[in-house]
Formats: sequence, C-alpha cells, structure tokens
Amino acid sequence: MIELRNDFLSLGIIPEAGGGMGFLKYLGKDILRVSPPDETEANNTALFPMLPFASFIKEGHFPYFGITRHMEKNSPFSKYPMHGDVWRSKLTIEKQTETSVLLNYEHDKKSGFPFSYMAKVEYKINKNIFTIILTLQNNSALPMPYGMGLHPFFIKDEDTVLQFNADKIWFRGDDPILGHPYTAPGNLNFKTGLLIPGNGANLSFGSWDSQAKIIYPNKNLSVEIQADNSFRHLILYTPKGKNFFCFEPVTNTPDAFNLASLGIFGTGIQSLGPKQTVTGKIELTMKGLK
Repeated sequence: MIELRNDFLSLGIIPEAGGGMGFLKYLGKDILRVSPPDETEANNTALFPMLPFASFIKEGHFPYFGITRHMEKNSPFSKYPMHGDVWRSKLTIEKQTETSVLLNYEHDKKSGFPFSYMAKVEYKINKNIFTIILTLQNNSALPMPYGMGLHPFFIKDEDTVLQFNADKIWFRGDDPILGHPYTAPGNLNFKTGLLIPGNGANLSFGSWDSQAKIIYPNKNLSVEIQADNSFRHLILYTPKGKNFFCFEPVTNTPDAFNLASLGIFGTGIQSLGPKQTVTGKIELTMKGLK
C-alpha cells in the first residue's frame, strides 16, 4: 500500500486493487471505510475509480457508429458488465511523491471494453483537501464513447446528514425505470439535507450541480465534495445494515451507452476522438475536529 501524508490527511493506495484506496483519515479520524493493506478486490476497498464508464451496460452490448459492441460480465457483483476495466486491473506507478501519486493503465481491447485507451488516476493532498484527477486518452482509430466516476465508501453514523442538489432520478434499484428521468419525491430531495436512508437504497440522480456536503454532527466533522462540471450525475448507494454509504460522482447514468443510442438526451455519455484526452477532477475538503 502506498501512503500519502501531511499534517491533516493520510491515505493508502493499492495499485493492485484497481488503483483503489485502503483508507482516508483526517486528523486521525476515518472518512472512508478501511480495507486490509493487502486487499486486491476493488469492491472491498475504501474508494476506487470507474473508467472508461460508470455503472452498468445492460445485457453487455451497445450500438455505436452503426456497430454493435460487446463487453463480457466482469465481476460477481452484477449480471452486467459494470464500472469499466480499471477497477478490475492492476495499475502501474508513473510518479510518486510524499503527497501525490500518479497511476497508469493501458487497455488493448482484447478483452473488456471494446476500445483501446490509456487511463490515469492521480491522488494528491494539500492541507485538508484531497484531490482525485481521472484522465482518459482514446488510443483507438475510431471515436470512443466514454464516461468516468469515483466510487467512495463513506463512513455512516446514525446521525449522518447528506446534502446535495439533484432533483432528477434516472434509476431506482427497486423500480428500474431507464431513460425516463422523473422529479425526485420529497423524501429523496436532499437540497436542504437529509439523513442517509437506512432501508437500503440504490439511486441514480441527474441534473446535479456537482457539489455536495456530508455532515457528521456528533463528530463536529464535515466533508465537502466539489466536482468539475462534467460530473452532472451521481449514484447514491446505501446498503441496509452497513456502517458505510456510497456517494459516487459520475458523468453518466446507468446504461448510458444504450440510452444515448436511442437519442435520449442527458445520459452524460460523450465521444472522445482518436488520440484525444479528457480529464475530470473531484475534490474532497475535510473540515472540523480542530
């Protein structure tokens, strides 16, 4: 595990587990759930990147530029391929300092996502700010559809409050309507802050303003999330009976490739031309305790 430290933050990174993280601490307090230092399964880590798309591809195929593309199921956690290739891969270290690390992954399309690309994941800390930068470069001869996202597992207490402004629901785990976003009901409108749902929720929101706040009242602690404008969707996953929840900034809705091919607007899927590069940045700012 690679460790980054300063006077405020410390974190551990596991290149073998999809470039995921083992822990994130602020002034000694855990912000994310903790995984073993030798963990190699990204889904058991504290956080992992999702590249070159977030969420799932229904039935494992999608049309693009008149050709139907295929991707095999890639984990035991879903009947469809999900979250891209990076989280299932070992990343290499390109550059490392005491407060930053840059990881690299090269995909040759022989398996997994049917396009060749390069992905980079950069983690860095500066005082109480933790920054994640995701980069994709299309190494295929044709345009490549893409998305990206971050999958953190935040600590959840009984009094944890989540606040964000995103009023459209694209997907609800117990009512999987796809392609027809609807206005979030009052009990799922987090604009002024709500307790984390405790009954188990799996929700995809759209029209997000790329900002959020997690408040831990009894700890006098808060986490402010600021993503760049490409992250206009988010996933909220709150497994029943667990002491964590997932607030996932993403650029695309579930099954976005297929929905976009039907002409549905707002899925978040975009195209990257040959040798073109795109980056996305997410910042977590920890406040309180001191």
